[in-house]
Amino acid sequence: MLSNPTPHSREMTIPAGRTLGVSGGAITTQGSVTVELEPYSRVGIIYDRHGHRVSDRATIDDINIIHEDVEIIDVSGGTASRVPIGMEAHELNGNKASRDDFLTRARETYEGVPEDSARHLGGFQLLAQLSYLRSQRDGQDVGLYSPEALNMRYDRGADTIYSLVRAGDLSLTSCIGAGYNNSGALQISMRNNTSREIRVRIPQGCMFEQAEWTGNQNLVVTNEEFVIIGPAKEETFPLHASCANSSAGSPANDEMNVTPFIFRDLGESFQNQDSVWRSFDGDGGRNTSL
Repeated sequence: MLSNPTPHSREMTIPAGRTLGVSGGAITTQGSVTVELEPYSRVGIIYDRHGHRVSDRATIDDINIIHEDVEIIDVSGGTASRVPIGMEAHELNGNKASRDDFLTRARETYEGVPEDSARHLGGFQLLAQLSYLRSQRDGQDVGLYSPEALNMRYDRGADTIYSLVRAGDLSLTSCIGAGYNNSGALQISMRNNTSREIRVRIPQGCMFEQAEWTGNQNLVVTNEEFVIIGPAKEETFPLHASCANSSAGSPANDEMNVTPFIFRDLGESFQNQDSVWRSFDGDGGRNTSL
């Protein structure tokens, strides 16, 4: 049981290798689990006897929509909601008109996304594309989904790559997606704009979106990583990332943007590429078009 007794939201992590329980009931956690707790709240994390987290959700599609009576979605909120769009699911077949419509409506619907393509800061495109795909899989209701309904939480960290770029302490001088499920799927160049050394955290689940809607996949960081950049220095480094959408092509030297969204581990989400695809796409992902 994790508890947040403070008036502020807190990010808490149970690391891999932690022993939980006592005597004969003790287990050793097999993976890191990070959750965001609302003020004055508690949450229970359940493990099986082998130390793997047990979750009642396996894919994005398992998340029930709580509200459909909203017109604007605050991306920093924590409610699973959907804003209906007057389109039929069969119209979402990857054609340019439907893509453009979804992206335009996304910019009108979501609040709190500080998009800046020159700084490689994004978010609208990711939300539009994941909503586009979930609407196809649903087959009935078409709409824009909140981050919570897409199994993502808002990045509130002070030391993360997104927060440091947004604050101006770091600049992303280059952010390229190339391939998938390997240690060089993301190639990033960052410049430290300060006079002090900066330790940059790239959280597990950190989402990078395609800068343009090319039909290629978005990328998700599969393991938390840290990079240290000296004062006024620029560093280039690779990140291990997996593709997030099984129905699309893999990035091929594509420009990418970092987003404020972190995909939650649903228990086995980051074990391998297939488990990532299942968490994002469920069983019907390969029948969709991005």
